[in-house]
Amino acid sequence: MNIPDSRPRKGSHTQALRALTVLLALLMLAAALSGCAGVSVKPSPISQRFDALDRSAINSSRPSELTLAFLKQRDLAAQWESDPEGLIARLDEKYHAAPGPGTLFALVELSHLQAKSLASEPDKAARYDLSCALYAYLFLFDPRVAATMDYLRPNTRLAAEFHNRSLSRYLLRARAAGIRFQKGMSLPLAAGSLLLEERRSGLPFAPEEISDMHLAFEFAVSGLDVTYSLPGLGVPLILVRDGSARDDRPEDRFLPKVRQVVAATLFLRIDPEPGMGPGRESGPDSGGGAVYRCSLEFYDPMRASTVQVGSTNVPLESDTTTPLAWMAAHAKPQGGIKGLMDPEAMKAAQGLYMLQPYQADKIPVVFVHGLISSPMTWLPMINGLMGDPELRERYQFWYFSYPTGNPVFYSASLLRDSLEHVRRTYDPEGRNPAFNNMLIVGHSMGGLLSKAMVQDSGDRLWNLLTNKQPSELNLPQDVRELLNKSFFFKPLPFISEAVFISTPHRGSGMALGTIGSIGRALVTLPLTLAKAGATLLQSIGTPKSGIALEGLPTGIDSLSPKNPMLTTTAAMPVAVPFHSIIGNEDKAGVAGGTDGVVPYWSSHLDGAQTELIVKSGHGAHENPLAIREVRRIMLEHMRKNGEKPQ
Repeated sequence: MNIPDSRPRKGSHTQALRALTVLLALLMLAAALSGCAGVSVKPSPISQRFDALDRSAINSSRPSELTLAFLKQRDLAAQWESDPEGLIARLDEKYHAAPGPGTLFALVELSHLQAKSLASEPDKAARYDLSCALYAYLFLFDPRVAATMDYLRPNTRLAAEFHNRSLSRYLLRARAAGIRFQKGMSLPLAAGSLLLEERRSGLPFAPEEISDMHLAFEFAVSGLDVTYSLPGLGVPLILVRDGSARDDRPEDRFLPKVRQVVAATLFLRIDPEPGMGPGRESGPDSGGGAVYRCSLEFYDPMRASTVQVGSTNVPLESDTTTPLAWMAAHAKPQGGIKGLMDPEAMKAAQGLYMLQPYQADKIPVVFVHGLISSPMTWLPMINGLMGDPELRERYQFWYFSYPTGNPVFYSASLLRDSLEHVRRTYDPEGRNPAFNNMLIVGHSMGGLLSKAMVQDSGDRLWNLLTNKQPSELNLPQDVRELLNKSFFFKPLPFISEAVFISTPHRGSGMALGTIGSIGRALVTLPLTLAKAGATLLQSIGTPKSGIALEGLPTGIDSLSPKNPMLTTTAAMPVAVPFHSIIGNEDKAGVAGGTDGVVPYWSSHLDGAQTELIVKSGHGAHENPLAIREVRRIMLEHMRKNGEKPQ
């Protein structure tokens, strides 16, 4: 039997090795030719995918996927790791030679990242911050790149964010370095420079009057539920102005006398068409290369919400809440308790004030605070109303400050004097349609003061005291004036609507109890007022039956349900449309109950255009639904009064 030989034949090993080599080569070639053969997908939480898609140089230490793809497609990713400054200079040259959105957006992100990486070298970091702001502006407005401003154009909003944030960081670095921006300055970029040709102001006062400037981005607000900011272009600012010596201008007479705080937006306008500097080697002042002309512009969000760039109407970034909170945090303590106990000590602070300089084309809305309170109590409401662009375009916000220990109708006479003073100052002939549509909003005791502005007392209040006529009394002139202002008044013709919030039209039991007794004992009326009251009461002699006259009533006495002046004015007609907002501690929308201080039977007035009951304690004016209701009333009020005056 023949047994096959199992030993390999000569050359078989060689053939096998050759075959294996060929196979491996083919496999390697296949892998090279089919680079995506190993690609797969696997499930991933949607939040992680969104995070990856949202990643950019703003929220991470890496560029976005679009910029990384741009770099990889041009074999530039390695240079970004090894020579970022060289890469940015190279891309800048590429942009000038062949403008394109991909190149520009890569410059935006890479400049932003480079600025962050140079935090320990502020001068160099500032150049890249300013460069990022420039490239983002060009991405938005260079007609060679941004020919169609579709609101869904990729990265449009992101470019605006890069511009605002980089410009903000640049401003902080400039402030730290003590730089004062002057016309003709050259501001160095990473490649090239900005030439500051103009400083323009849309503020109600000159920029030179600003004593301090902060970025709204520098502060986190607490104590206000909502921060009202609108997205756009520019850097929201807090401007502080020393107002101690500005009574020479009529528009400034009712501004706070010590410190005025206003919101503003800084806008950097850049001409997309650059000139050329003397060259890349021209030195640090110009940065070499392209020279862009620019201007710094300041805008007041109470006066402007957009800016024109070429044919595009661009919204301005704004923040009205943070300046308001900054003002409250840095204001002198308001004397709620002190104003009750020692009204004379608060005399210098009493009066009508404006949050911004007077504007003739805007309707005034006046806020009047309540007992043991101050204008600061209105901050949540003013924040909510000022945060509405439609309202701040049509309204100006005023407030009345007064010591609440004085008798209610004496305080009402001070409010009336202040309003008539502002009328004589700004509209002496009574022809301004905006001024003639004033809206007044009062909380608690402030509602009583406000109501007195829109009622005709006739001789009703005086007749409660005596059957004698005022002319029969032998009184000094100052006492006679006090008598006339407190007991005899007519509706102010320029107030066209009123809002009463938690107002004790018929008094509050608080004024009768232990708290009222203690408070009454602690109140010291101003000496001149006390003397005038004593003279008046002595001249009247025996009062009418049932009326006890032991002296002038304090602010707390004035709120007693036994005060006949309250019950009388509660029954008197209100000369203008009015609205009631009432708190109920237990349930919203249900008539009855109490807000803890004022019961429904006292705060309700027949004849109200609307009555809203919110679930709230006595601070109903801080309730979000009450703020929303005042907003609704203001919107209807301005629409009833037609178009904005020109």
